[in-house]
Amino acid sequence: MQRKIFLNIVIVLVLGVLISGVLSARIVKSSLMDSIEKNLTAEAGLIRELVGENLISNSSSIDVYINKIRQTTNSRITIVDVLGSVIVDTDKEYSKMDNHSNRPEIMSALKGEAGMSIRYSNTLRIDFMYVAQPIIKNDIIIGAVRLSKPLYEIETLLKGLYMNVLIAVLIGAAVSVLLGYKVSLSITNPVKEITYTASRIAKGQFDRRINFIGKDEIGVLIDSINAMASKLNDTITSLRDKNTNLEAVMSSVVNGIIAIDSAERVLFINPVAQKLLNISDTEVVGKHLLQVIRNNSIDNYLKTIFKNKEFFNTEIAIYGSEEKILKLYANPIKHADGKDIEGIIITIQDITELRKLEGVRTEFVANVSHELKTPLTSIKGFAETLKSGGIDDKQDAVRFLDIIEAEADRLYRLINDILSLSELEQKKTKTKTVKESIKVEKAIKEIVSILEGQRDKKNIELSFDIQEGLHNITGEADKFKQMLINLVDNAIKYTPQDGKVRIEAFNLEDDTRGESIVIKVIDNGIGIPIQHIPRLFERFYRVDKARSRTVGGTGLGLAIVKHIVILFNGEIEVKSEVGKGTEFRIILPV
Repeated sequence: MQRKIFLNIVIVLVLGVLISGVLSARIVKSSLMDSIEKNLTAEAGLIRELVGENLISNSSSIDVYINKIRQTTNSRITIVDVLGSVIVDTDKEYSKMDNHSNRPEIMSALKGEAGMSIRYSNTLRIDFMYVAQPIIKNDIIIGAVRLSKPLYEIETLLKGLYMNVLIAVLIGAAVSVLLGYKVSLSITNPVKEITYTASRIAKGQFDRRINFIGKDEIGVLIDSINAMASKLNDTITSLRDKNTNLEAVMSSVVNGIIAIDSAERVLFINPVAQKLLNISDTEVVGKHLLQVIRNNSIDNYLKTIFKNKEFFNTEIAIYGSEEKILKLYANPIKHADGKDIEGIIITIQDITELRKLEGVRTEFVANVSHELKTPLTSIKGFAETLKSGGIDDKQDAVRFLDIIEAEADRLYRLINDILSLSELEQKKTKTKTVKESIKVEKAIKEIVSILEGQRDKKNIELSFDIQEGLHNITGEADKFKQMLINLVDNAIKYTPQDGKVRIEAFNLEDDTRGESIVIKVIDNGIGIPIQHIPRLFERFYRVDKARSRTVGGTGLGLAIVKHIVILFNGEIEVKSEVGKGTEFRIILPV
């Protein structure tokens, strides 16, 4: 831009000087030519009046008139007769001169008009101006008088003038170069500064300002740009703060939020929604929702809303590494007039656990009903048998009463386990629980003594291996013992005759958990198929229902163990192999 301005200024100034010089020279030349022509015309008229007629009428006095004419003017004078023959010439021997009837100025004069022409002289190598006037006697043209003059003065003057024009052009060029450079800098430097600052602002550097002081139009423009940049900086800062606050709020919301426009393009999505919908793409804004989520259920849900303009809630399933049940709530994004719908805000709630809990509750009620119904049915059936005459047979009556007693014991155990499970779940929600120091080694030895009867019935080898200096733990001693009794009792029940059950306890220290103790209950029993292990701690879940009935379990023992471990802020792990045995590993913090 600077080069263009500079060249334009130089060209304009040089052309201005050159054109003005040439025009001036042409005006001067035209003026001088007119002046010379007028002088020659006046002199020709004067000579025609003074001597023209006499020279033609009385040729004997030619010398006298020529001498007088030479004293009168310094122009060359030529007089011709009506036939064009030269009868007088002040510069040449007229008797030897050619006929002049074909000269343009003579031809005009012999026709009664003033004639003028300019011709180049090969002899003198210069232009001559010729002016001719008719010589009239008694209204009859009898000849013509012609004056001619070399244009030395004009040529000299024009050469000097053109030289001055050239000098003026050179001086003008030099001045225009300096002036053009200065002017171009005064224009382009602010423009460059404006361009650079505008590019920085466009790249987000809203604190940039143009350092230029001026009162012209560029100065006004710079002041306007600086004011605009300042206002833009304030606006962007305010928007950024609001956006940061909005993102912080949206990120802290427990539910997923997605905003889409009327074409189902994503306007906003919070991290919770990305996690719930398994979206790994970080650049989702502006993309079609189906391209981001690839779930036809959501797409059909939104299309129905846009079509019917009725907003309703729905539930969908997302399948990935694990199944999720999501509830979608849709609300409109309306135009400023409140009529047209510009988009939709979708709130996503993860109800997977809720649905699982509902399923567990339903299953629990069904299982409890079934478990209660079975012994009650037996009790009622045998009681009716006794009432109908079975009591008369003492042997059958005793057998029926034994069965009724066994079913009543089973019902008692079931109710106790349900009450224990309910108590444990209630304690999870309490802030205060009974805390006491538990001597783990002593508790393990007591449990082994308690289960000696069951051990002896199946000739099970029940042993323990306890590390010296085993840490004590804090909590409820009764719950701790119940947890170990359930595990060891389970191991004895599912270990065949002459099997082995071993209890191990030792200290554990690591950076993650800190100080803990590990308790293992290991048996060489029937083992658990791997597909059943994840559900092992669910209520009433049985790996082998027929065998569970035989050994007399309620199906709540391991669920109680799991809740007690959670009550102690611990962890429980299971390793098992069918036909080789099972290992329960409990880690409890000290």
